[in-house]
Amino acid sequence: MFRHHFLPAFDEFNFFCFPHSVGKYTCPADHNVTRDEGVKDFSLHYVVGGKGYIELNDNLYTMKAGDAFLHVPFQRMRYYTSEDDPWVVYWMQFNGSKLADFLLEKGFYETSIWFLNDADLLEQSFLDLMDEIERYDISRPSKMSALSYTILTEFTTRAIPFASRKGKAKIEMIIELLPNMQKNAHLPFVMKDWADQVGLTPNYFCNLFKKVTKTTPLAYITKCRIHSSKQLLLSHPHMPIHQIAEACGYPTASYFNKIFMEMEGVTPTEFRMKYSAVTGGIISNRGVEGYNIENAER
Repeated sequence: MFRHHFLPAFDEFNFFCFPHSVGKYTCPADHNVTRDEGVKDFSLHYVVGGKGYIELNDNLYTMKAGDAFLHVPFQRMRYYTSEDDPWVVYWMQFNGSKLADFLLEKGFYETSIWFLNDADLLEQSFLDLMDEIERYDISRPSKMSALSYTILTEFTTRAIPFASRKGKAKIEMIIELLPNMQKNAHLPFVMKDWADQVGLTPNYFCNLFKKVTKTTPLAYITKCRIHSSKQLLLSHPHMPIHQIAEACGYPTASYFNKIFMEMEGVTPTEFRMKYSAVTGGIISNRGVEGYNIENAER
């Protein structure tokens, strides 16, 4: 089954990202592509079922569910579905005014293969773009641009080098660990304790964590702490800063102020003053896991 759309250019808008074509092929009988000179656009394929093959740098790779491949402009393309287990694959060809610089900065500078864990949002992004086109045709080019950019960012933030696929089980353990890290971010951070939970050495855990999340474990914990502190600053407007610091895992208000300033560009007090009137108490009254807000405010 084929679901695809080929779109006109809207160069006059100079969009950052815009689809030339997008589609989903479900178990095609003969999906076989050879383009020795490639195409002028970037091209992304994401496999969600079955299997297929891609030839890259004189090597043949089997692509299965969760795998993706990106072609950069004017580089050879050779890929095809398996005959005995045809793939289900989403694809998008796209271009844009600043795409080359953006992808280069992200490390996507050549035709390459990747795999993705927890990529439901990527698949949904493809579906959202196709639904938009089928409902509104080409009457909303800015919306098509935004949805194609969503596909691109979901891919670039979740893509893991294909060579790491052998460690997929360990990567899945890292992903499953993230909610627990968020829940316990206010506790003292000890790298070894988190590494032990997935049976890895601290050094290997740190390296693998960075591959999966694009950040270090400590930086991730810091993001979680600052996120929680924002919730408390606005949902508990009379809670002293030093108690918010303690609730979020910082032993002193001065250290909390320093980290908050580095992350947000303002102090916690300035943040509270700036946004309290705007939110009008809409922020959830939810506290930080493991900390009794009622006792803190007495």
